[in-house]
Amino acid sequence: MHQKRKRSTNYNIYRNIRTKLRQVDPTPDVAYLLVYTFLYKHCSDSLKDYFSSVVEDQEMTLDEAFRDEYLQMKFRNDALQMFGYYINRPDAFIDEVINESYQERFFIPNFFRMFKNNVEFEKGSNYERYFKFIFNCVDNVLKLNGYDFSGESYLIVKDLIYTISKLNIFEEELPFSTIFDFICQSRVFRVEQDPEYINEILTELVHASKFSSKDIYNPFFNDGSSIISLSNKFDFGYAYGKCNEKVTLCCSIVKLLMNYFSLNNIFLEFGNAMDSVDIGGASFDVIISKLPPVGGWSSKSTYKNQSREFSRRNKRKQLEDMLSIKFDMDEKSFSSDSQLNDALENLLEKMDLEMDSNDFVGEYEPLNDSEYLFLINLINCLKDDGVMVVSISQSFLFKNSLELLRKYLVYEHNYLDTVISIPEGLGRTTRPEVICVFRKNRINDDILFVDLTKNFKTKKAQHIAPGAIRRNLSLSNDTFNQLLRVYDRREIIERYSNVVSIREVAQNEFNLSVSRYVDTFEGEFIQLKDLANEKKEITSQIKELNKKIDEMMEELDLRF
Repeated sequence: MHQKRKRSTNYNIYRNIRTKLRQVDPTPDVAYLLVYTFLYKHCSDSLKDYFSSVVEDQEMTLDEAFRDEYLQMKFRNDALQMFGYYINRPDAFIDEVINESYQERFFIPNFFRMFKNNVEFEKGSNYERYFKFIFNCVDNVLKLNGYDFSGESYLIVKDLIYTISKLNIFEEELPFSTIFDFICQSRVFRVEQDPEYINEILTELVHASKFSSKDIYNPFFNDGSSIISLSNKFDFGYAYGKCNEKVTLCCSIVKLLMNYFSLNNIFLEFGNAMDSVDIGGASFDVIISKLPPVGGWSSKSTYKNQSREFSRRNKRKQLEDMLSIKFDMDEKSFSSDSQLNDALENLLEKMDLEMDSNDFVGEYEPLNDSEYLFLINLINCLKDDGVMVVSISQSFLFKNSLELLRKYLVYEHNYLDTVISIPEGLGRTTRPEVICVFRKNRINDDILFVDLTKNFKTKKAQHIAPGAIRRNLSLSNDTFNQLLRVYDRREIIERYSNVVSIREVAQNEFNLSVSRYVDTFEGEFIQLKDLANEKKEITSQIKELNKKIDEMMEELDLRF
């Protein structure tokens, strides 16, 4: 007889948390308090474990170590360098706070004050900025909303804090970060998350395109899962993104911290990328994102100015590159030397490249005031050797109103490299999508089309929350290996992939539907000529049969 497998400690605690979450109202107020608690638990236990390892061989307690001036200074310096934050009192660790004050009437306000009042950062660091963003969200809940400290909701939140504090952040069987992922998917948080298999395709394609990257940009950062997934594939220096929902932004910060990112290398803005894709005039090695439907955006006002600014910045970059190559000039001198900078600006003016000029002339002039400038401006954020991999609605491929946009991206600038149709129904999304790969300075004059909607295998997702709908499947390793091989070698495989010249795409009025270029029909083809002959023969047989019936009825003297 097989012995029943014993559940992990974290699993049992998580089930308890999930039960309690069903008893609270799904409001942002509760979400902020729980994000803070998970953040507090992670930071407290991480530091305490490290501090304990330092004093392990010195036969002293943490209280005694904190009273030692030398050790306290060592703790602080090591913590700021290794973790980015420092808790300056031993009684401010989460388990100490709960043991000392859990039974008190005003436990919750004391609990949330203790962490924020006793955590330190390097002045001006991203750790300080992001932590204070979360702290301010909690302050608004406790102060501005007049939190009820005597109601049933208070008791449930208090119990949740206690339960979360009992989790083991170092357990491997059900990791602490995975539990936080599950909580973020609950009705209390409602954090928007990209389907796992889409993230896998996006990150695998980026990895196949570049070995490393200095900087990555996701204009719709969501919960940060795409950046976290990409970090497991290859090294990159800095990540940038935007998020227009506070709860989601708070969750993404904590998730990144739990996945050992240095927050000083993460630059997130609270804002809507649809209002402006620009981040301080920066350009990026990699752009990766799940985009909203092209043609479904409401904001248009800033796109035109962005496009002009991108055009001017690109022209200046061309001048700088020319001077660097021809006169062996240092790139830093263009920004540090004020006289040289002024000379470049004057040269731009003389070249008639002021803000009024743009690339959209002639038949492309309608793009000047079009919301489709969003996609164009996003590509303009790429460095010359950069790659942009996005998931986008299928309407981009064939919608008549987008023909001008497709012509501009494909024919005028040769940006589009690959189009991949992906399976539906593996995740929680029902909107049919495709994956598009864009590149600048392409030498190919063709586009790779891949139909992944039929030739794929699946496997169960690695982590599924207890009680969750088991539709969150993932593509198998064999499926990924074939896709990446075709992408890398631009292979043509019957009913799977095809490489099509831009001239042929133009002849098809820039229709980019994968089904137009990759034939996946599995039935028997019938020639129209044969079908017409068969119809003619059947018609003739029917006439002959009707004639015989008329003769029989006449012989029997039957008339109606």
